[in-house]
Amino acid sequence: MRLLSALKFDMLSLYRYRIVHAYLLLTIFYIFLLHMMPESGSATASILVIFTDPVVLGFYFIGGIILLEKSQNTFDSLFVTPFRMEEYIISKVGSLTLLTVVVCLSIIILTTGFKINIGTILLGAFLSAIFFTLFGLTLAVRAKTLNKYFMISSLYSIIFFLPLLDYLNIFHTWLFYFIPSYATLILIEGGMIDISVWEMIYAVGMLVIWIGIAYIFAKHSFYKSIILHIGSDKK
Repeated sequence: MRLLSALKFDMLSLYRYRIVHAYLLLTIFYIFLLHMMPESGSATASILVIFTDPVVLGFYFIGGIILLEKSQNTFDSLFVTPFRMEEYIISKVGSLTLLTVVVCLSIIILTTGFKINIGTILLGAFLSAIFFTLFGLTLAVRAKTLNKYFMISSLYSIIFFLPLLDYLNIFHTWLFYFIPSYATLILIEGGMIDISVWEMIYAVGMLVIWIGIAYIFAKHSFYKSIILHIGSDKK
């Protein structure tokens, strides 16, 4: 019950912080852009749009949310209540992930309709949004300013976007298989074309493993950078 209340509060906060508005504007823009694309390139364009923005937006927005709450000393009052650190993390990740899935579903339905395998794409968006938001949270709690967060996150973004080189047939290497975003691409592409059972198992398994790793790091970073400093002037 407490977790559901927190999730509801975080969803309302996304609206209050104008993050929902930003998602809405981006969704309208992408839908318009995809409708302008020639039919021959619409599938590739849809994959690139879903992969490069809606799926990873939580990675960037979580930084702003965390740093805003740090500046408002929200944590000092929040964690003297029975509310647990794990509930906070799950609620933040859950709210951004839900918003990501809604955006992806809206883009798909309003551009391609039900001609594709929507479930596979949404599975990829769902798992990937969880991972990217957890990873963003790990970086955000350590950052002192929003500029520093964006600087650090941009460097990691380069790594996450490397699998696009393989998808666009620019560069191929087996090392891409260890990057979680490669699994994301497989699942998103799997909504457009048939993929093998082994590709599905690999993609889902890889993202689940990375989610587990990211959650462990997020908890550790949050405890070390936030919990241990509650009540202290040192941030």
